[in-house]
Amino acid sequence: MSNPPSDQSHATDAQWTAVWALLLAAFVTLLDVTVVNLAVPSIAADLQATDVQSQWILLAYLLPLAALLLPLGRFGDALGRRRLFLVGVTGFAIGGLAAGTAQSILVLIAARVLQGVGAATMMPQVLALTQVILPPDQRRRAVGYFGMVSALGAVAGPIIGGAILTIDLFGLGWRAVFLLVIPPCILSSLTVVSFLDRDGGAPSKKIDVWQGQLVALAVTGLVFAAVQGRPLGWPLWLVALSPASVLLLVYVIYTQRNRVSDKIEPLLPSALLRSASFLQPAFMILLVFCGIAGVPFLLAIALQAGPQLPPGAVAMALAAHPVFAVAGAAVAGQWSPANPWTLPGLGSVLTCAGIALIVFAFAQAGDDITALVLLVPLALVGLGMGLSNVALMSGALATASNDVAGAASGLLQTAQQIGITLSIAIVGSLYFANTSGATSDAASAALLFPGVIFAAATLLCGLGAVFHKKKET
Repeated sequence: MSNPPSDQSHATDAQWTAVWALLLAAFVTLLDVTVVNLAVPSIAADLQATDVQSQWILLAYLLPLAALLLPLGRFGDALGRRRLFLVGVTGFAIGGLAAGTAQSILVLIAARVLQGVGAATMMPQVLALTQVILPPDQRRRAVGYFGMVSALGAVAGPIIGGAILTIDLFGLGWRAVFLLVIPPCILSSLTVVSFLDRDGGAPSKKIDVWQGQLVALAVTGLVFAAVQGRPLGWPLWLVALSPASVLLLVYVIYTQRNRVSDKIEPLLPSALLRSASFLQPAFMILLVFCGIAGVPFLLAIALQAGPQLPPGAVAMALAAHPVFAVAGAAVAGQWSPANPWTLPGLGSVLTCAGIALIVFAFAQAGDDITALVLLVPLALVGLGMGLSNVALMSGALATASNDVAGAASGLLQTAQQIGITLSIAIVGSLYFANTSGATSDAASAALLFPGVIFAAATLLCGLGAVFHKKKET
């Protein structure tokens, strides 16, 4: 078995086997975000789901992932990272089995919640365990592999989902999309049990569970208000829920920022919350993902509803986005401009231009739009996202000291997931609110939200670049 290295300088084969098993599980959880997009129309038709229930097929997975990622990551330090990883993989696989065999939309949504909780339990432990398993000079390499796996998960999702629906694997239809996660989860868990012997040490302080519960409650309130507002007619209590949730998050951040305790480990280290160099790119990550994540979800539904394109054609069009995101990430990884806001600004401009071209394509072609005309716009969107995400993420992590690097990574991943969840909720609500007319008009109306978001991101990056230049001079 593989134990945490002490003074060894080279990783053993057993250690790298354990790392690849961890990365396999991470790949499956990231794949599950995008692979389901194309199956939503088929699921809705088969299980007679409403528009709001169709949104919850994705949101039921993303919401617990966003709400629980940070607290469960911190709990891994106290309860054992290996133990929580195995619990998460098991829960994720059971959720996939339940979703793949669901006979009603409510059962499916409940199964997706279980998958989300499992993913939130598992994901923070992956990078944390690689730090325990590998010697210091090998850890950067493992983090690079994690980035590659993340990109491949996004790339493979639309392609695998489209292929499964097109060939009707084993006659299971959309159910195969959920069942496919089970074999790699079993392989990953068995490999980790065989090759990873024990966890790292536990901290001397207790984790602030109460603050973790407040974060989860605040995120849940934000998303619930965004999704359920339209079908419930925006009652006063629901209108008040969004600002109340924001105020709750502000309260948590304020109390953590000013808290000093020898007995309880804060959920959010004050060193991060006092660092403008960390908080600025962290906020931009939240903003960028709040703008972009709803776009592929929207197009996967709209292209099958209006022009009635087959899933395979939609998958190939959507694949342009993550493929060029990988290219953008590769460029950002090699290019480090003197001004840290150059790449995020360029990425925001490209993404905004791509969204504008998609809206223009819908305006020109209407419901006769083809997947081919969306390849270039989606390539621009993907390239911009790759540039922005890597530049912002690396810039934020570079400001975090080693003793808070794990918390910094967890906080940035939480910002990503909150942005993704809110984006799908808001873009989906805008689309379904306008489906009484042409599908192209509904899609164009929904795309205004990410367009405005990236216009704002471009402006903020420009201001950041100007202030940075003045500061340097």
